[in-house]
Amino acid sequence: MIFGLGAGKIEIFLEKYIFSPGEIIKGKVSFDLKKPTLAKKLKIILAGVKITKSQYRDARGASSTETKSDFIHRFEMSLDGEKEYSKGEYPFEIKIPGNVLGATSMPKEAQEGILGAVLKTAEVIGKMSGTTSRIEWYLEASLEIPGAFDVKKKIEISVG
Repeated sequence: MIFGLGAGKIEIFLEKYIFSPGEIIKGKVSFDLKKPTLAKKLKIILAGVKITKSQYRDARGASSTETKSDFIHRFEMSLDGEKEYSKGEYPFEIKIPGNVLGATSMPKEAQEGILGAVLKTAEVIGKMSGTTSRIEWYLEASLEIPGAFDVKKKIEISVG
């Protein structure tokens, strides 16, 4: 909601906010709309996004920064379907994959042999030239309302 506008509010409540791979996230989505509203569905998304920042300098010494975002994990769960919504709570459980932190953007076959050596060398050079990366994890609850802005809430969590 911006400046009191919008259909209402939605919240995400969790038992905890720090998780390990393989754990189950337990929580609930709660919403309170200003008036009964027909919506397409209520859903929750668990996402892990790798954010990579690269800094470059040209021949004149001018620097520029490039930021790239790639999903390393994205899971969407429908909590309810098309109907009229007004107020409610929906419990959910989402299991974090056990191997989610071992995910790599390099294809498995490319991790070995000459191609793997070349890619690893490029990765090291990239780090020396000012490339950093981190993974951001979040949950997002969304009530999809046709012809209007969706009612959404996004919260950060930690997976490590």
